[in-house]
Amino acid sequence: MELYQLEQLVAFAEFGTLSKAAEILHLPQPTLSRSMQKLEAEFDVPLFYRSKNKLEFHENGRLAAEHAKKVLDQAKDMVSLVRAFDRQNRTLSFGACAPMPMLSLAQNAAGLYPDMTVSTEMRDSGGLLKGLREGRYHAVILPFRPEGEDLYVEAFGTETLSFALPPGHRFAGREGVFMEELDGESILLLSDIGFWYDICKEKMPRSHTLLQSGRFAFDELVQSSVLPSFVTDVAMRMQGAPENRKIVPILDPEAFAEYYAACMKADKRKFGGLFERH
Repeated sequence: MELYQLEQLVAFAEFGTLSKAAEILHLPQPTLSRSMQKLEAEFDVPLFYRSKNKLEFHENGRLAAEHAKKVLDQAKDMVSLVRAFDRQNRTLSFGACAPMPMLSLAQNAAGLYPDMTVSTEMRDSGGLLKGLREGRYHAVILPFRPEGEDLYVEAFGTETLSFALPPGHRFAGREGVFMEELDGESILLLSDIGFWYDICKEKMPRSHTLLQSGRFAFDELVQSSVLPSFVTDVAMRMQGAPENRKIVPILDPEAFAEYYAACMKADKRKFGGLFERH
C-alpha cells in the first residue's frame, strides 16, 4: 500500500466522483479506477459499490478514507519534524548585546563551520543568559563577565564609543568630551545598536534621537547632516570611518565596553574555538 493510493482514496472521498478526483489529481480516469481496484484488493474487503458507469463508497471505504487522511497528515507531520530537526542541527544560534561583537562571532562561525547556517539575534543581557541556559542560543556575547559554574567564558575584545561630529561643531576640535556636554542636542542614531542605545539614553536624557533603522540611510544622513552621531573603534576598523566627520573620544567610563563570550560548559569542546579573535 502506497501513500499515493491513500491520497487518491481521500481525493475520491472529497470530490465524490472518479472523474472529478482524476481531474484534480491530473490522472486519466481509467488509471485512477485501476488504482482503486488495486487498493481494494490490498485491503481484501469491499471498499466500493459498483454499478454501470458509477462508483460509490461502501461503509468500509468511508472508514478507510477517514483513516487514510489521518495517515497522510501524520506523514506530512513526520516530514516537517524531520526537516525541522535537520535544520536545527545545521543551524548555529547566537545572541549578542551589540552589533559589532555579534558580527565578529558570526564571521568566526562561518569560518569554522562553513556547512552550518548561522542565526544571530541582538537583545538585552538578561535575555541572552536566559536564552543560553534554555538552549535557544549556542553562544552569547555580553558586556560583562557572567557568573555561573555551568558556563564557559572567554574575553572577546573591547569596543570604545566616540562622537562623530561635523567639522563645524563646537566640540570638533576637542581631544575628548563627556556625553552630558552634548545632552540636549539632537543626535543621529542607528536603532539596532544593542546596549549602546541604553547608555546613550541614560547619559543624554534630554537629547532628541533621530533613529534610523537602515545602515545605508544612516550613513547618508551622517555625510549630509550637521547633527552629531556615534561611532565605535571596532566599527571603524571593520567598516571604515564616517566621511566628513571629526572623531572625538567620549570620556565617560560607560563608553568603554569589555566583551565576554559564553557558552554552556558542556559545549566548550564544540564552541570554544568560536571565541578566538581572528
